[in-house]
Amino acid sequence: MDKNSTNELTIVNSSIIDKIKNIFKKLFAKKEKKENIEEETSKTKKESTFINSVKIQENDEEKRLLKLQVLIADNVITEEELPEEDVKALHKLYDKQILQLKKEIDDYREKILKLRMNISE
Repeated sequence: MDKNSTNELTIVNSSIIDKIKNIFKKLFAKKEKKENIEEETSKTKKESTFINSVKIQENDEEKRLLKLQVLIADNVITEEELPEEDVKALHKLYDKQILQLKKEIDDYREKILKLRMNISE
């Protein structure tokens, strides 16, 4: 009988120990979950700041100039009606667009030459 009573005590003690262990596991698991959530939020913040820093910001002035360019092309307004600053800015925009088009034409020429070389071989 003495053995049975000690066995029962150990079972009761082990269940109490298990309960205590479970309580600590739950506490630490909650802390780990909070840390994981904090890490994930910090990662998303870092990613969003990186994306924003890499993203090309459209220039409001350039948008305005492009609108003016369209209005001039549609004969809604003329260059003479614009202030000198806008005319100069439009000339710079035109020069920039011309350089970009020349570069694109050169790139196409190179592609065509490569294709011709491949066909002739």
